[in-house]
Amino acid sequence: MDGGFDYADFVRAALAAGRTDNGVFGAKLMWGTLAEVLARLATIHPDLAGDDVALLGRAFGRTGFVFLRRDDELAQAVSRLRAEQTGRWFVGGSGEISGDAGNGQPPRFDADEIRRYVEEIREHNAAWAAWFASRGIRPHVVRYEELADDMAGTTRGILEFLGLDVPGAARTVVPRHRRQADALNRQWIARYRAEVIDR
Repeated sequence: MDGGFDYADFVRAALAAGRTDNGVFGAKLMWGTLAEVLARLATIHPDLAGDDVALLGRAFGRTGFVFLRRDDELAQAVSRLRAEQTGRWFVGGSGEISGDAGNGQPPRFDADEIRRYVEEIREHNAAWAAWFASRGIRPHVVRYEELADDMAGTTRGILEFLGLDVPGAARTVVPRHRRQADALNRQWIARYRAEVIDR
C-alpha cells in the first residue's frame, strides 16, 4: 500500500480505463517518472526486479516503445515555461484531469528557467536513448515537428510500427488538442537567442 491504494489495483484500474476496443493500452511515460514506475512494478512482480523490459511486459502485455522528441529544444523549453507559469498544459481535449483551465497567472520571460529546461530536455533525451540502447530496444522515433506537419501520416507510421490496423472508417485523424504556441512564444525564442545564445 502506498498513499492509501495498492499499486497492483492502480495498474489494473489504469488498464481497464485506458484500453481501447481493440485491447490496446497506451501510456505516456516521462523520463523523470520511469524509475518510480519500475520500482513500484517491482513490488508487484519481485521476481522481475531489475529487468525493466520484463517488468513492463508483465504489467502491460506486449510492449512497443514510441519515442517522441522535439528537434527544436528551445521552442520546447519556452512552451514548458509558459505551461509551468500559467498552469495551462493544453487547449481542448475531452475531459482530461486539469491542465486546460490554468491558474490565471500571466506568463513572464525568464532566461534562466528557459536555459534550465533546455538542459533538462537534452539530459532526458540522452537518458532515454541510453536506456533504450542498454536494453536492446529499438523504439519508433517520432519527431514532434513531423507530427505537427503530418499528423495522419505520422499516426499511420506509429500504428504500422505497433502492428495495428486502422479500420476504414477511422482513417481520419482529428486532434483533440490545439497547438498553444503563438506570437509570444516566437518573441521569447527570439529574445533568448539575442540575449543568451548570440551575445
